[in-house]
Amino acid sequence: MQRFDEFMDEALYGASGFYVRGGRPAARGGDFATSPELGTLFARCIAGYLDRTWDELGQPDPFVVVEGGAGRGTLCLDVLAHVVACRDAVRYVMVERVDWQLGDALARIADAGESERVVAVSDLPAGPLVGVVLANELLDNLPFRLLKRSETGWQEVHVEDADPAMDRPRAEEGHGTLEHDVALPTAGSAREVLRDAPADAAAMAEAMAPGVAPGARVPLQLKATVWVRRALRLLEHGRLLTFDYGVRRTAELAQRPQSEWLRTYRSQRRGHDPLDSPGTADITCDVAFDQLPPGATLSTQAGWLAAVGIDSMTADARALWQRSRSNPTADALAARTLLDEAAALADPDGMGAFWVAEWRVG
Repeated sequence: MQRFDEFMDEALYGASGFYVRGGRPAARGGDFATSPELGTLFARCIAGYLDRTWDELGQPDPFVVVEGGAGRGTLCLDVLAHVVACRDAVRYVMVERVDWQLGDALARIADAGESERVVAVSDLPAGPLVGVVLANELLDNLPFRLLKRSETGWQEVHVEDADPAMDRPRAEEGHGTLEHDVALPTAGSAREVLRDAPADAAAMAEAMAPGVAPGARVPLQLKATVWVRRALRLLEHGRLLTFDYGVRRTAELAQRPQSEWLRTYRSQRRGHDPLDSPGTADITCDVAFDQLPPGATLSTQAGWLAAVGIDSMTADARALWQRSRSNPTADALAARTLLDEAAALADPDGMGAFWVAEWRVG
């Protein structure tokens, strides 16, 4: 039997885990899509941010950019293709835990002729450094503990392999629907077991979501907190910039069904039960930003993109499309593709509603 965070870590990164077996992001043919896979516009916005930050920090050389959860290097290579002011000073560190993605990244870096400026490693490097630490949709993917409020206190979710001979569990009286609250053991599934939460975990849950009704559930995102602290400690002078879906306060999650904020993805389709067929789907969670170290400035992704100039980056494409939309040329169709990418990145009902958190050090 494992705690939920241990189960999630094994389901994603174990020997038969989702990422180890080849789960990956991509706009087409992947299991889920993230901003860098839509095209190069997101990377251009990051590149502009890096150029301005390099200047604000006094034009350091080297200017170190560390990307957590870098995958196969898509964002890295696109950013390096678009930085201007800091191009000669930038040194890029890709951090990726999954061996096959790390290997692919190294091969792509070599093919692009960027081996002198880029290194790929499996964990955050040692500091101190001057620069920027980036993470796009990383924190939601770090394993978290899962707690439930009962009539008498907080319980913690544990997971064990299901016994196929077991009867189907019954929904707990007074707490939502069966699919939200009880995992149904099926072939290849696991099942949920509730145990009294340790005192420290119960105290944290109560502090984050005080006075919630029995049946409420909350994630304890301790690994995300630790990752942010480690990233901040790397920086002698610089910025930590993260992009993720989430909420300002844990209490907001406690008011919603677990199925709304604990997500699974397979072949770009949303799943429901994280215990179903472990290793075959991504498992993610809305980030509760009140659990992370204080001091961050929060904005929506749509607002951040506007602030870094996405409208000016797409102005020429917008004008070209308006002139040629009735009889579009190949260039006009390319302009339309760029405008569609910008719309997706800033969609208030999609990626535009993600939170961008920036911590400033020194």
